[in-house]
Amino acid sequence: MSKRQALPIGVQTFEKLREPNQDFLYVDKTEYVFEMAKSYGYYFLSRPRRFGKSMLCSTFEALFEGKQELFEGLYIHDKWDWSQSYPVIRIDLSGINYENLESVKDQLGNSLLRTCLKHNIPFEDLKQNGLGPKFGELIEKLHQKYESKIVILIDEYDKPVQDTLSSDDQLAAKSLDVLRGFYSAIKASDQYIRFCFMTGITKFTGVGLFSGANNFEDITLDGQYASICGFTQNELETCFGSYFDDVDMEEVKAWYNGYNYLGDKVYNPFDILLFLKKKADFDNYWWDSGQPNFLVKMFEKGVYETYELDNLELSAQELKQFSLTNLNLASLLWQAGYLTITKVIQEPYGGKSYVLSTPNREVQMTLNMLFLVSLTAVESNRLLKRNDAIRSLYKNDLTRFEASVRAMFSAIPFNNYVQSNIQKYEGYYASVMFSFLAGLGLKCRTEESTSKGRIDMVMETPTHIYVVEFKVNAPKPKGKEQGEAIQQIHQQKYYAPYLNDGRKIILIGMHFNEQERNLDWFEVDDVVEG
Repeated sequence: MSKRQALPIGVQTFEKLREPNQDFLYVDKTEYVFEMAKSYGYYFLSRPRRFGKSMLCSTFEALFEGKQELFEGLYIHDKWDWSQSYPVIRIDLSGINYENLESVKDQLGNSLLRTCLKHNIPFEDLKQNGLGPKFGELIEKLHQKYESKIVILIDEYDKPVQDTLSSDDQLAAKSLDVLRGFYSAIKASDQYIRFCFMTGITKFTGVGLFSGANNFEDITLDGQYASICGFTQNELETCFGSYFDDVDMEEVKAWYNGYNYLGDKVYNPFDILLFLKKKADFDNYWWDSGQPNFLVKMFEKGVYETYELDNLELSAQELKQFSLTNLNLASLLWQAGYLTITKVIQEPYGGKSYVLSTPNREVQMTLNMLFLVSLTAVESNRLLKRNDAIRSLYKNDLTRFEASVRAMFSAIPFNNYVQSNIQKYEGYYASVMFSFLAGLGLKCRTEESTSKGRIDMVMETPTHIYVVEFKVNAPKPKGKEQGEAIQQIHQQKYYAPYLNDGRKIILIGMHFNEQERNLDWFEVDDVVEG
């Protein structure tokens, strides 16, 4: 067996990764780098956190600074003109958490100071008032000093807004104003700029970067650059050598693959590296590396039914950008990596729409558990102990399943209902059930369309398909009569799409009572086709 290359866990710079005395595994992305760098363009790339954006910025930095030795053996090495190098301004906003407006200003100022120190320009020589004017002055001074065009790299341009968004909308708006003033120097300095690359998670309107003569080209959904970050299946199979020997690759796909940017689907690189380091132990590595507090806040502010966030359709405009005054939770979930594109719809009028779903098992489980905690105010560790619900479905023990559902709803604090009266609505119970089961890893879908209507929920195990209908405050049937839920399933033949599946089909009616805030009664039936 050949020697394994070291996994580059925690390595943030291309230079460290490619030092001659190191032997880190590197998946060559320089073909994409070359296609972009050979132009004089302005590029913007949105990708989720820990997806390799900082490493990409570092690669551009090493390339434009002419560090040829770092690129030996890579795609770009014999294609790039190494006789020309450029001064680089690197603005990295990913390093700290922004709690107030001063922290935003300080980080921007520190970025200018570091650039001055790197190029031996006294910071006090920047005479302009304000961060934006100082930035523009620095660009001009570098141009004069080197008699060369400038390269600007901005990593995580939107992090100050992301951080402040989770605590204070007004603070987030003020942070955006500061960034707008700072980034305005880029447009004003167009004649001095050779190349500009900016990364972020979200694409906010009102920043002043996505309109005008030197508009940033958004390559987020450009199929040519779909695999610029993350690992493709082919890259896993060709670059990682023996690391995946004796590993169930189908399980790896189910857990960590599925991110689609209109090209080959990609794996989350952070997950893959930690998974291999931990000896192929499946876990929520990416999710555990940082909590999306701003998503929790948005979810708590609005009336969202969690099942609507799976198999959700958005227009191209809704998907790609939004403003602080018109935040769209689904769009934010997509940009942050918690939803991905599963289908592109070409509209008859010429536009496009996109269907979104969770990309993989890790995100499905953790996102739904997060929403469940938000919906129910029950701590996640208490909810996770209720995985008996999944075991009972796998064994088709529906008495135990009913008991698990009752126990889960019983754990929801009374004051969770007092102000909202959400216990009156089927959508609330559907949201709780979907997040509960999906958060425990069960394959389930809601609002499944048939020729006769929409099924409230479909749950699947390797041996059974459960077709579920929810009702609230429905009258109890007399004698052996069936309740409204089972009657509706039979009348509409919601089970019909699954008759040729081969698995046994079970019908479940869940009748809830708003006074009890729990199951009123639970009924089960089999499919009998005459």
